[in-house]
Amino acid sequence: MELLEKLCMVHGISGFEGPVLDLMRTELRKSCEEVVIDTFGNIIGRKGTGRRKIMLAAHMDEVGLMVKHINKEGFINFVKIGGIDDRTLLGQRVVIKAKKGDVKGVIGTKPPHLQKDEDRKKVIKYDEMFIDVGAKSQKEAEKLVEVGDPIGFEANFSRLSKELCYGKAIDNRLGCYALLKVMEKLPKNINATVYAVGTAQEEVGLKGARVAAFKLDPDYCLALDTTLAGDTPGIKETESCLKVGKGPAIT
Repeated sequence: MELLEKLCMVHGISGFEGPVLDLMRTELRKSCEEVVIDTFGNIIGRKGTGRRKIMLAAHMDEVGLMVKHINKEGFINFVKIGGIDDRTLLGQRVVIKAKKGDVKGVIGTKPPHLQKDEDRKKVIKYDEMFIDVGAKSQKEAEKLVEVGDPIGFEANFSRLSKELCYGKAIDNRLGCYALLKVMEKLPKNINATVYAVGTAQEEVGLKGARVAAFKLDPDYCLALDTTLAGDTPGIKETESCLKVGKGPAIT
């Protein structure tokens, strides 16, 4: 699990995948005959020289936030990068990837004690929240962060059991892990040209995968990604029959 933990512990918000790309490059060079980075920020490893071209793709990026505004009290307003359910944001610990170094913060909003009864029943929207970085003024906050800085969620990785783990950005560092392991196991004399592609900006529109597909023009392509577990409370089998540990899902 050491490699998967490394992948989960680095930040790679869509459009800012650099740390993940660096790790993928190091690992792909161990198994591939050629490793290149295209102008969009995808990394492409190649193994074999057969006539048929097979593309394996796993996205490197994760959802995150971005600094939108710093108010006069030093609190930060943000926008979302990728599809994030607002209900998951409150109380999250975050890391602002500022030019001068990482800045830690916590997402907050107006306390429920001061909300009206009808407001407590509503989902609080992200634009009603703020990030507290401990600054006492706008001037103090601006010494730490700038508008446009990407924001990731605090990194974590651990196990729930011997075979079940969790981690920040498991979607889709697990796909990246599988991609690396496949390339490691493939023989060098495989009768095909296999491309391992770590794609950029999947969470904001499958952008890197589209670029890579046009570039490589593969005969076959498999996208390696995570999916929903159907064996948790509240999900009917007619909604999802997928079960953790029962093998991969193909769609």
